[in-house]
Amino acid sequence: MNNPDIHDVTVIGAGPAGLSVAYELVRSGLKPLVLERTGAVGDVWRNHYDGVRLNSGRYFSALSGSKFPLSAGSWPSREEVVRLLETFPARGGFTVQTNTDIEKVSYDRQRDVWHIISTEGKQFESRAVVMAIGGCRIPVIPDWEGLRTFPGEIIHSSKFKNTQAYTGKQVLVVGSGNSAAEIASRLAGHASSVTVSVRTAPHILPKSIYGIPLIGIGVWTRYWPTRWVDGILRFLQHRMIGDLSAHGLPYPSLPLSKQYAINNVVPILYRPFIDDVRAGRIHIVGPIQKITGKTVEVFQRIQTAQHNDTDVVTLEPDVIIVGTGFRTGISKLVKIPGITDKDDRVVFSGDQEHPNAPRLYFIGQINPLSGLLREIRLEAGRIAQKLKQHIQTNR
Repeated sequence: MNNPDIHDVTVIGAGPAGLSVAYELVRSGLKPLVLERTGAVGDVWRNHYDGVRLNSGRYFSALSGSKFPLSAGSWPSREEVVRLLETFPARGGFTVQTNTDIEKVSYDRQRDVWHIISTEGKQFESRAVVMAIGGCRIPVIPDWEGLRTFPGEIIHSSKFKNTQAYTGKQVLVVGSGNSAAEIASRLAGHASSVTVSVRTAPHILPKSIYGIPLIGIGVWTRYWPTRWVDGILRFLQHRMIGDLSAHGLPYPSLPLSKQYAINNVVPILYRPFIDDVRAGRIHIVGPIQKITGKTVEVFQRIQTAQHNDTDVVTLEPDVIIVGTGFRTGISKLVKIPGITDKDDRVVFSGDQEHPNAPRLYFIGQINPLSGLLREIRLEAGRIAQKLKQHIQTNR
C-alpha cells in the first residue's frame, strides 16, 4: 500500500526547467510537489537587469505547453519571460511551494526513498526527484590577491540592475560571457570609462543570420560531427564578426566545442558589444593580477599561444562588476558519490540516471548551441514519460 506522505515526484526549482517538467508530469497523470527557493514564480527572471532579452528568439524558446505570443517580438523581453513563467502553474494545473530553499537531498537505499530537507528544517520524502536548479545557482567572485583591500564596490553580474547607478564612474567588468559583454556595452554610454578584463579570448558570433536566430543553425546541426560544426562557427565568426585583434580580442585558439567543455561559457551574441569595442567605448585588457587598494593591476592583453607577455598596466576603477560565472553547488546539495565532475558539474542529465542515484534527474544543466530553453522542453517530456512508466509499473 502506498504511503500518502511519500510524494511520487518532487521537483526542486520553479524556473523554466522546473515549471516545464511539472507541466509534463501533470500531463502524464502525476501530481508533482514543486519547491522554489524564491518568494514568487518568475523571480529569477524578474530580477535580471533592465533591458535583457532572450538570445534564442521567440520561436526557439517555447517551453512545454507555452509559446511566446507574436506580440513578444522576435526577441522576448524580461517582462515577457516573467509573464510566461508566472502563469505556468495555473495553466499547467499544479501549485508551487515558494520560499522553500533546499539544503540537502539524500537517498535512503533501504527504503528506496529520497529524503529532502530545507534550510528551515522542513522535510519531504519522494520516490523520485527532478533537480531543476539550473547552472546559475551560486555566483562566483574569484579570490584575487588583495581583493579585500579594494575600497570601491564589487558586485557579481547577477546583482547588476541598470546603468543609472554607474553614471560618470570608471567601471571594470571582468569576464567574457554574454552577461559581461552586454553589461559592459550598456554601461558604455553612461560610465566615464568601461574596461573589460578577459582571461580567455571568447568566441563571438552573430545572434542571427539573415533573420534566422543562431539557435536555428544549432538545431539544424545538433547531431553533426563536432568538427563540422566548429568549422561552420569559425567561418561565421571570421565572415560576420571579423578580426578584433587590434582591439585586444584575438580569435580564440581553441574551437568552440573544446572551449565550452573547459569553461562552460557560450559565445558572445550581443552585437553592440563588438561595435563598442571597435569604436573604443570599451577597452579590453587581460586578466587581473592583483589588487592593492584602489589600484588594480591587469595584464595588458589576453594571454594566448601567440602572445604570452607579462606586461602589466594599472587601473583605478570605482566599481568592479564580476561576470565570471557560477557554481552549481550540486555536490554539497546532493551527497551522492560520482554524480559530479571536478568542476561540480553533473555527469548525467535529462532522462539519464546514475547507478548510485535511482530516479534522480537533472534538467537544464546543459546549454547547447541548439538553445537552453528548447533543450529544457525536450528533456521535460522525456523525464515525465520515464517517470510515468516507472511509477505506474511499481504502484
